[in-house]
Amino acid sequence: MMRTVVSFVVIVLMVSVFWSCRDDGFDSDPAIKLSFSADSLLFDTVFTTLGSATRSFKVYNTHNRRIRINSVSLAGGPASHYRMNVDGRSGTTIQDVDIEANDSLFVFVEVTVDPVNQHLPLTIVDSIVFNTNQNVQDVKLVAWGQDAHFIRPDEGFSYHLIKEDTEWTADLPYVIYGLAVVDTMVTLSIREGARIHFHNNASLVFLRQSSLKVTGSAELPVTFQGDRLEPFYQEQPGQWGRIFLTATSKDHEIDHAIIKNGSVGLHVDTIGSLTEPTLRIRNTVIKNMSLVGLLAQGSHVVAENLAIANCGQHAMYLALGGSYDFRHVTIANYYRIDIRNTPSVFINNYYRDIDGNIQVRPFDHLFFGNTIVYGNNQEEIVFDIHDGTTVDFVFDHCLLRTQLDTGTESFIAPIVNQDPLFNNSQLHDFRLTEDSPAIGAGNPDIAHEIPFDLLGRDRTERPDIGALQYYLIEEEED
Repeated sequence: MMRTVVSFVVIVLMVSVFWSCRDDGFDSDPAIKLSFSADSLLFDTVFTTLGSATRSFKVYNTHNRRIRINSVSLAGGPASHYRMNVDGRSGTTIQDVDIEANDSLFVFVEVTVDPVNQHLPLTIVDSIVFNTNQNVQDVKLVAWGQDAHFIRPDEGFSYHLIKEDTEWTADLPYVIYGLAVVDTMVTLSIREGARIHFHNNASLVFLRQSSLKVTGSAELPVTFQGDRLEPFYQEQPGQWGRIFLTATSKDHEIDHAIIKNGSVGLHVDTIGSLTEPTLRIRNTVIKNMSLVGLLAQGSHVVAENLAIANCGQHAMYLALGGSYDFRHVTIANYYRIDIRNTPSVFINNYYRDIDGNIQVRPFDHLFFGNTIVYGNNQEEIVFDIHDGTTVDFVFDHCLLRTQLDTGTESFIAPIVNQDPLFNNSQLHDFRLTEDSPAIGAGNPDIAHEIPFDLLGRDRTERPDIGALQYYLIEEEED
């Protein structure tokens, strides 16, 4: 009897071990990755007419065994604007979704927004998160939360082509997704108060003989920024690409604009006209760029009342020679997202061609008048000049942070390595405070050519250095 009981126990234990070791048929390799028909879903419907929209994508198992997705979740949880259906099952989190070997399933996603609710962000962003054997992947979701003009790639292309003279106004925001390209000999005019928003990595590009005309005002400047309007993104650099004025584009004019939170503010490439500047820019702020504020290559730029602030590499990068005239400019580089080891102003006159030969590109004109160049670094101005060549330049009545020899004739009445005492550099407020050495130190002849500062204040009676004339902060707030 005892032998029978023992044999039974042994059999039970063997069966238990057998079932515990049994292969359940799912591939449990933590390196397993799913494949998706899209890495992001764009809900680009104008919601004033529809209110909601549905999109779908497929999830693929490209392996030779079944896969169990442990969970599929909306990152935004129950508060998300999105709803999903995974292979016929709905919810914010769905557990244990199986896909057979070399098979697929559909995920349907719906978003519903109230387009007249102006408290919504311009874009509503979420993601669907897939957890498979502790390997996490996601598909991005992007919807427009407010009514806007949407500039998205033409069908079958990676860009949208603006083929005829076009005007953008202040009626609704413009949202650029991907590349917006202004065609040859076409002019894009942007009027006061217009709001231009760029999705991640989006850029505005101008082709041969095309032109940009920005005509903002002190009260209603034109703004260029990213499409994330939540507080966290208000001063976050690198949210979009650049405004690219390509080689042989011409006659660009920017007046009263704010360009912020991108990678490169303005990229100006060579001259498009032998008689007129490639770019005239006035009364404009470029700030918070992850790379460069103004990048110019062998170009012709004239600037007045320009402020460039807080850029990750250079505020101003002038490469391959050219012609540049900067008057009443404030360059203030206190970038704090990362350590900046590069100068605010970089000036270069050569390049190496595809055969490895040095090609020198001269500067026809290089003038800085009544200009501030200051920042965190001990040296904020670097000349990269090829051996055996020279560059004629003038800093006339400028306040500079530099170790250069400012005792030469290239420097007229300089103020060197004295803090300009900005009102609040961390908050991008580069107005002068009452003890600033820049007050009253400008060249009056230059000031009379540009009688009003970036904010429209008269500077002719007491010309200060920089784009902003000193006034009592309390007086302005009153």
